[in-house]
Amino acid sequence: MQTLFILLAPTLYAASIYMVLGRIITSLKGEHLSYVPVRFMTKIFVMGDVLSFVLQGAGGGVMSSSGSANLLVVGQWIIVGGLCVQLVFFGAFLITSIIFNCRIIRSPTEESQNSVASGLIPRDWRGLLFALYTVSVLILIRSIYRVVEFVQGNNGYVIGHEVFLYVFDASMMFLVMIVMNVFHPSVVLRSNNTPGTKEPNGSPAESKLTSAELQC
Repeated sequence: MQTLFILLAPTLYAASIYMVLGRIITSLKGEHLSYVPVRFMTKIFVMGDVLSFVLQGAGGGVMSSSGSANLLVVGQWIIVGGLCVQLVFFGAFLITSIIFNCRIIRSPTEESQNSVASGLIPRDWRGLLFALYTVSVLILIRSIYRVVEFVQGNNGYVIGHEVFLYVFDASMMFLVMIVMNVFHPSVVLRSNNTPGTKEPNGSPAESKLTSAELQC
């Protein structure tokens, strides 16, 4: 059971990462630049994540409740299938993110241009996209490690050396938490939705004046 919890935790991170990309695209009014329609994006990727979660959970359940060597092998391969599903959807997610990033750089929206941040890694939507790339790669590395571990089986070299667990699983997930706290989506997306110096129908001062006149 302890192994099952460690195995399933990154799937929950993946679901939140998928949703963040959709929020970025919506906040930048860049729906037309997305390869995958935004209204389907979260559903598609989260459904893949749920499928991966179910397969890994089912495989872990078979392994933990079975005393048969044959069922143990079956459970391992069910988990491998779930991890492969996660790899496929993460790969598609990365491709979707990169395509959107390239398109919005070539054809920026007004909302993306309003967000101005300096530094090597800006603390705006650009930095948040960089954070998504980073955590996606970290989870991909962790998933590849897990695939290798379960393919080798209980007598494999990887599962027989605990150092691999700390390097390719625990440290990867620890870095994911650090990155997503440094570039917290709620802070970045809230700042993107805050009126800036440029407004579609005029300056903030003009907008406030118009509102005051309407109230009078």
